[in-house]
Amino acid sequence: MTKRICILLALALILTSLFGCAPAPAANEAPGSGGEIPTLTVMNWKSYGSDKDYSVPVFEEMYGCKVEHVYFNSLEEMLTMLQTGGFGTIDCILPNTNYIRRCVEEGIIQPIDISKLENYGELRETLRSFPDAYDADNNVYGVPWAWGTTSLGYNPTVITEPIDSWSALWDEKYAGKVAYFDDYNTAILTAAMYLNEPDPQNPDLTKVEEALLALKANAKTWWDSYDAYAKPYLAGEIVIGNMWVGSASSIYRSGEPLSYIYPKEGAVGWIDYWAIAKDAPNYDLALKWVDFMSSQQFQNGFVNDPEGACPANEIVLNELSDDMKKAFFIYPEPPDNLVMQAYQDEATRDAWLELWNRVKAG
Repeated sequence: MTKRICILLALALILTSLFGCAPAPAANEAPGSGGEIPTLTVMNWKSYGSDKDYSVPVFEEMYGCKVEHVYFNSLEEMLTMLQTGGFGTIDCILPNTNYIRRCVEEGIIQPIDISKLENYGELRETLRSFPDAYDADNNVYGVPWAWGTTSLGYNPTVITEPIDSWSALWDEKYAGKVAYFDDYNTAILTAAMYLNEPDPQNPDLTKVEEALLALKANAKTWWDSYDAYAKPYLAGEIVIGNMWVGSASSIYRSGEPLSYIYPKEGAVGWIDYWAIAKDAPNYDLALKWVDFMSSQQFQNGFVNDPEGACPANEIVLNELSDDMKKAFFIYPEPPDNLVMQAYQDEATRDAWLELWNRVKAG
């Protein structure tokens, strides 16, 4: 049985258990009014803030509901799960800057009524104004929740010489000790920066493929989750790689040695958005979830979580201590040489994905 079939069967079982007995009630139906307690179903990475004790039980108490999570290991997997049985059962999903416009254009998500969000105005304007989160009529489809970078991390007790370039990943002295993110978009953007391509969003793909195949000789693992990076890193099996700032922050705050730097060529930037799925059974309750995820209450818990990320709420961000800014690697200021993940048309996306699959299989 293939991994995809197993995923879809698991999703079907989850959704059947949640919705198979009775129709979901209206989101504003008060508990005890004769209806069932509403169940909000959200899709996210596991252990990424929304399923923690400062989120689910707090939200359930506030709105007299239940919150259930469906987890994915990649954003492509998230879309597949939605499109093969998730519509009409999933309420909220978490696309990033690379996927938000695709979700809009393919009708995967629906407009968000920001007039009903109390905390929207507290979010960083640069995050709110990212154009891919809007349609041609200026409707909002994604509410920024967290942001950050995928940049270069390494073990400073092993690598003692100064590093300021992506070229370190290609250095033969780290052969068999490199971890590289198994995400076609990040992989190609990173290689394009290493090659000093004038526009990393439109690089020479022949050169990129050659560079990634050369990198493969150094790579110990292609990672796709926090554990897939952290476990071999903490075991000493890898000493350098590109990594999420959230993973870097978690390892740094645990007291383990780690340096996380922004190479001179640039780093990958991203924004994670909460969005409301097409045919969400609890639209009004989903709005409350999106708003809660943006609130100072939630985001203060999020930034103190070792598995958290940089907060989108500007009030929370501005109140971070210097120590916390150092833990998120934004001290004294966030980096300014970011290449943001962004929308790609289908032809470009297919070409990049096929290139990355060839590299992994080659």
